[in-house]
Amino acid sequence: MATDATPLPEGERLYNARLAIPHYQRIFDGWARASAAVRNSAPCRLDIAYGPHAMERLDLFLPAGRPRGTLMYIHGGYWRSLDKSDASHVAPPFTAAGYAVAVVNYALCPAVDVETIVAQVRRAAAWLAVHHAEWDAPADRLFACGHSAGGHLAAMLLATEPCVAAAVCVSALYDLRPLLQVPSVVEATGFTPRSVPALSPALLKPLTAAPLHTALGGDENPGFHAQFDAIRESWRSVHAGHVACPGLDHFTILDALTRPDGAIAVAALRLMQSFDTTTSASSFS
Repeated sequence: MATDATPLPEGERLYNARLAIPHYQRIFDGWARASAAVRNSAPCRLDIAYGPHAMERLDLFLPAGRPRGTLMYIHGGYWRSLDKSDASHVAPPFTAAGYAVAVVNYALCPAVDVETIVAQVRRAAAWLAVHHAEWDAPADRLFACGHSAGGHLAAMLLATEPCVAAAVCVSALYDLRPLLQVPSVVEATGFTPRSVPALSPALLKPLTAAPLHTALGGDENPGFHAQFDAIRESWRSVHAGHVACPGLDHFTILDALTRPDGAIAVAALRLMQSFDTTTSASSFS
């Protein structure tokens, strides 16, 4: 990392949220505490295997009655950190509304590459689509949601998996080419000019007409605003709406997803509930 004698690389200023938010560890600790409380109090099935790797596990949180659908949540951490145990607190607004929530783990860089992580998340989606009857959920209502790198993985599902009905991507990464100028990310992921195009949703085509909905904090690093512009332009045919979150940064934006009255949670539920009566999404604002 840069010292007093070495200027900070511009890519770090644009994309390194931890540098922009020095108290990030306090936020992460709060997520972990809130998530532990959810696991200790909510109906759930923990550490379900969806594949052979030790990290291919998910936690399933269940509503009181028959699920209206299943939400697959993918945590962030720049593909190199955090865990599903830090993200259980995403579930309550959705289980309260009648949805099952599967919080997915995946292996982390540098132990594996991002190509492997994408394959794992695709495997998780396919597993949920096949096994939905085990928690009595409808077959055609599998939704994906992710934050940051998890949002990138959710968007990759729309480019590769026909089983996902819609995705909500929060503060996500869509064109990975600029990350080649972020030394901390390249060091962890091993990204190269050859590898990133096939991993960039903005450079791919949506596989189906499943809607992509986005959310972004007003206080995000500048690079994340550029990422939103890229996907809005390149996926115009399926980009069905956006939630702007003034005053929230790359980490506090999750408050808008984990609170029942949060703007992202409310909008995501509106989207998901639209599938109760139609196969096309309602407006998302």
